Amino acid sequence: MIVNEISIWGAALVAIIVVIAMIALAFVDRKMLRRMLVVFGATVAQMVVVGAVVLLAFKTFAWWTYLLWYLLVLFLSICWVLYPIQYMWKRMLLPISAAVLAGSIVLGGSTILCLPINVFMTVYSVLMACMTASMIQTMVNYLRSMHQPDAPKQELSWRESVLSQVRSMAQPLVMVMPMLYAGMLVGGVSPDIGLLIILLLIAASFVANVLAGVIALSMIQKEAQKQGTR
Repeated sequence: MIVNEISIWGAALVAIIVVIAMIALAFVDRKMLRRMLVVFGATVAQMVVVGAVVLLAFKTFAWWTYLLWYLLVLFLSICWVLYPIQYMWKRMLLPISAAVLAGSIVLGGSTILCLPINVFMTVYSVLMACMTASMIQTMVNYLRSMHQPDAPKQELSWRESVLSQVRSMAQPLVMVMPMLYAGMLVGGVSPDIGLLIILLLIAASFVANVLAGVIALSMIQKEAQKQGTR
């Protein structure tokens, strides 16, 4: 087992480095240290939940465990998109939830159709991570542009935000897709079949990202227009 391959000295060294970094940060900025500990605790709690679901899925290989993973990743993606704009999460909850749900359906469906079910969890999670990162950038750019003194028209801001999401989507995909391709080659998939699958996943990611951006920004724009007419 891989546990037997873990070096105790290596793990101890990592723990010592972390402790030294925290002590140094405590001398520099205690408030920042407290914030980092909160984020670290939230990350650990999140990983415990994720690890439990992954362990359950690989032990059972039942359809409901994959559905549970799908819902968990969907929930985490919505939370992470809302996190940078948490001060207005109530107004953004519905459009972002609808957008991420639509994108997750496209990504999850394409993953199931293109790949075996036993790799669904890994590939779907990676594609959702890319979409979440681009959605965060899109929402931040859109809200920032609308609050500037010389804010452009809503139509122009909407268009620029969608184009920004398409551009930001390409960055994680360029880094992630070669790793997926390498994993398929190591797993015994022929290079031409692996390349075809990668191209299909890229196309699905493109559609999911654009669809999610259009849904979120359209719903936000309609809500803004309703408030403006009141």
